[in-house]
Amino acid sequence: MKIKIKYIALGLFLIDAIFIIINIKYRDQTLSVVPGLNQTKFFFFLGTLSFIAYLILLKQKKSLQLAAIITITSLSIAMYNNLRLAKDNYDRIQCLKGISEYFQYFENDSCSKIEKKFKEDVINGTIKYFQDEYNFDLEFEERLRDKYNVELVGISCTRYSAMNCYNDLVKDHIKKLKER
Repeated sequence: MKIKIKYIALGLFLIDAIFIIINIKYRDQTLSVVPGLNQTKFFFFLGTLSFIAYLILLKQKKSLQLAAIITITSLSIAMYNNLRLAKDNYDRIQCLKGISEYFQYFENDSCSKIEKKFKEDVINGTIKYFQDEYNFDLEFEERLRDKYNVELVGISCTRYSAMNCYNDLVKDHIKKLKER
């Protein structure tokens, strides 16, 4: 049993260490303090210290279940936080990838600027649809993606009013395609 706990703790430690490095590298640079990352580091540090204490006690043939419990619990909490942060970072990176070329059109929230970009997208066949977390129609969005080859940009993105203008242009374009 002691060996199993040692390997479980070692596995959690290594996975947590890798995720912490990844989450630090890809964290949101605009936020000066990331509470979730700080909490993850704390539990990782606590788990590491208790793991070292467990290994020392194991070498002395003294089994201390409290150290094992603290180790597994702390590293598990760190793992949960790491996975949550990794998902948030992934969503943010995907969002930025999807809208980075549109920032110049969003800066004034001008519908006239975004119309020009929409016409370019229609010609290039790179139409996007910006999902809205408060007003979504899953059937419509699936149809856009599957039938009309429109790229859906995630709901976790920052919203600009020009995105609504662009979406309205997409809807009008799809109506015209249906009428043909």
